Amino acid sequence: MCPHLEALKPHSLSDLTCGCRTIFSQPPNNPIRFFERSLTLWCPSVAAHGGKCAPVVNKPLQRGESSKGGATEFMRGVQRRINGENMARQLINIEGVDRSFGPVDVLVDINLLVQDGDRIGIVGHNGAGKTTLLNTISEQSQDVGDIDYAPGIRIAYLTQIRDIDPESTIEEELGRKGRQFQELEEEIAGIEAQMADPAFYDGDWEGVMERYSELQQTLGASGGGNVASIAKATLARLGLDKHPMDMKVSKLSGGEKAKLALARQLVGLSGVDVMFLDEPTNHLDIETTEWLEAFLKEFKGAQLIVSHDRYFLDQVCTRIVEVDNLRAWPWKGNYSQFLRQKVATEAALGDMIHTVEKKIAATTGALKQMKRANKYDKSISAKQKMIERMQQELKALRARVPKKRKPLILKLEATDKASMDVLQLDGATKTFEGLKRPVLNNQDLEVRKGDRIGIVGGNGQGKTTLLKIINGDEKLTSGTRDLAPGAEIGYFHQDHATLDFNLNPVEQIQKLRPDFQYGDIRAALGRFQFSGDQVTTKLSQLSGGERARVALLKLLLEENNLLLMDEPTNHLDMDSKDTLEEALIGYEGSLITVSHDRWFLDQVVNRIWELEDGIVTVYYGNYTDYIRAKKGLPPLAEDEVSQV
Repeated sequence: MCPHLEALKPHSLSDLTCGCRTIFSQPPNNPIRFFERSLTLWCPSVAAHGGKCAPVVNKPLQRGESSKGGATEFMRGVQRRINGENMARQLINIEGVDRSFGPVDVLVDINLLVQDGDRIGIVGHNGAGKTTLLNTISEQSQDVGDIDYAPGIRIAYLTQIRDIDPESTIEEELGRKGRQFQELEEEIAGIEAQMADPAFYDGDWEGVMERYSELQQTLGASGGGNVASIAKATLARLGLDKHPMDMKVSKLSGGEKAKLALARQLVGLSGVDVMFLDEPTNHLDIETTEWLEAFLKEFKGAQLIVSHDRYFLDQVCTRIVEVDNLRAWPWKGNYSQFLRQKVATEAALGDMIHTVEKKIAATTGALKQMKRANKYDKSISAKQKMIERMQQELKALRARVPKKRKPLILKLEATDKASMDVLQLDGATKTFEGLKRPVLNNQDLEVRKGDRIGIVGGNGQGKTTLLKIINGDEKLTSGTRDLAPGAEIGYFHQDHATLDFNLNPVEQIQKLRPDFQYGDIRAALGRFQFSGDQVTTKLSQLSGGERARVALLKLLLEENNLLLMDEPTNHLDMDSKDTLEEALIGYEGSLITVSHDRWFLDQVVNRIWELEDGIVTVYYGNYTDYIRAKKGLPPLAEDEVSQV
C-alpha cells in the first residue's frame, strides 16, 4: 500500500487523491477501467513506491463526471475538483421535474443543482410558477422526476404570506416557532413516543438514545428552546423594540408586522442548510431590507429566493433562475448580469437564425437554377439534403426563441389644469393619541408642477399617513393644507382600497366610466394583460399583481395631475415595473410616492422626502443621490456608476 495514501471515505475527495494531493492515474500498461458507474484508479507514484500501490476500486462517479467522454475528460474533471473548483457540497438535486394542477401544466422538465453557498434568485412574470417551483422543491411534491436532498439537511422557509395572528400580542407571536424546527421536533416526538413504551428498552435502544441526544443538542443550539428571547434580540436590531410586548399585533403597521414575522422566522437559522425565501422584502422598509441583505450574504448555507426587488437581487444573488414558458432557465451572476447575458444570448440567437435563413435561401436558389438547367445529378440530391438539414436546424433555433408575452400598455396623461404651485403645507403637525411623538411636527412642505417626490423612512414613521394628509383623508392636528385650484388627485393605495373587491374588472371599469361600451372596456383590460375568465373573476379572488393592474388602469381612466402612490410596485413583476417606470417618467403632472423599492426610486423620482420622528428632510435627486448626500459624497457625474 502507498505510504501516502489517505484513509478512504466514500464520496469524499480523499478517495481520489494521495496525501500530497496529486491525482491518481493509470499504472504502466494498465489503463483506467470504467465499469457501470465506477472507476479503478491507481497512485501515480507506483514506480517510486516499488509497485506496491493498491488500486482504489469501485469509486462511484460524482454527478457531472461522466465516463462517456473517456478517461481524459474524467481526469480533467477530477483535477478541477482537486484544484478547488466545483467542490461545494451538493444539497439538492432536481432532475426532470414536472408539476401540474389538474390538466394545467405549471412546470415541465425542471433541472437544477443547489450547492452550499448558492444564492439563487428565482424570477419571472406573475403567474409563471415561481412560488410553485419553490414549494415543489421544499415539499418534494413533484408529479414527475426526482428531487433528492443530501442526507440530514435542514431547511427553513420564509413565506410571502406573513402568518401573523392579529389578535395575539407581540410576545405571543415571537414565541411561535418557524418551520425550521418542524422536522427536529417531529423526530424528537417520535423517539419520545418510543421511549414511553417499556418494550423499547428490550431492543437495541442505545443508538436511538444517541440520536435523541443529538437532536436535543441541535434544537438547543439553534434556539428552539428559547425562540421568543432570540427573536426579541432580532426585533431590537430591526428597530421594533419601542412597542410594549403586550401590544396587540393588529395595532402594528403593515411593515412592522413584516418585521415581527421576519424576527421570528430568522431564529434558528445557524443550523439550517437551505433557506427558501418567497418575496422576503415585501412591506419591509429600506433600512430593514439592507439589514436582511447583509444577513443573507453572511448566511453559510444555500438560498432560493423569489423576489421582484431588482436592487435586492443585485445585492444578494450569485445565480438567477428565470421561470418562463413552464421551464427554469439558469444564469450566472446577479439580476443585472442576467439581463445583460439574456440580451446578448437572444441577439446571438437572432443572428444565428438570420444566417441559417440566408443559407437556406441561397441554397434553394442554387437548386432552382440547377433544375432549370436540367442538371439532374448527385449534386442536386446533396443540396436537397443540405436544405433539409438546415431547415431542421432552423426549427430547433426558433424553438429556443423566448415567447413574448403581451406587454402592459400604460400611458399616464396629466390634465392641464394645475398651476405651478400644486400643494403647500404650512406648520403641519399631526399627532395620534397613544403615540409619544408626532407623525408631523410643525413642517413646511411644497409641491410644484413636475416634482416627482419619493417619501422614505422606517416602518411606522407615518409615510402613508402623510399621503393621507395630502389627499385630505386625514386632518392636521394644527397647521394648514393648501391644494391649488385645478389640482386633481389620483390615489393608488398599497392595499388597493380604491377598488370594490365585490366587483369583477369589467364591472369596476363600468362603475368608473359608464360611458364606455363593453368592447371599449375589454380593449382597455386587454392592454393591461387581462383576458378570458380573468375579466369576470371577482377582484377579491384575483392575485395581488392582477388587482394592482386594475388599480393602475383606474388611475389611467381618471382625470388627475397629482398622483399619490403608496407602494405602487408591490405585487408587480419586473416587466410591469419597467412599464410603470416609463409611464411615470413621461407623466407631466406631479408625483408623490411612498416606496421601499430602491431601483424604482432611482429611475422615477427627482426629490426625496425623508420622514423621521416627525421631521421631513428634503434631498434633491434620486435615491442614489440621497444616499450619497447622507454619506457626505458629491452627486454622481454623468455616466458614473455608484459604488454605494
